[in-house]
Amino acid sequence: MANNTQDITNFKESEPLISHNIEAPLLVDEISSIEYYIGKSKNTKMQDKSNWQIKRIWKVGNVWNFGFPNGIQEFIFNWDERDTYTYHA
Repeated sequence: MANNTQDITNFKESEPLISHNIEAPLLVDEISSIEYYIGKSKNTKMQDKSNWQIKRIWKVGNVWNFGFPNGIQEFIFNWDERDTYTYHA
């Protein structure tokens, strides 16, 4: 057997042979060199649905700030409305 293969003869039928990690849809909106929005969705690329977690990153002086709409990190926001929310850490 080649060194880069795996012997699967001892696996049970119920065991997965390969584990797939699928990345969630992710968007980055660069407003300027000091302000960004990052959005991650659990289950769809549709930007007008309320299932996004949105993070705003902005720089004040030498300090980068990270915030979520009303400080909430849930997947309940609409990506298309990202600039209408108030962001808190």
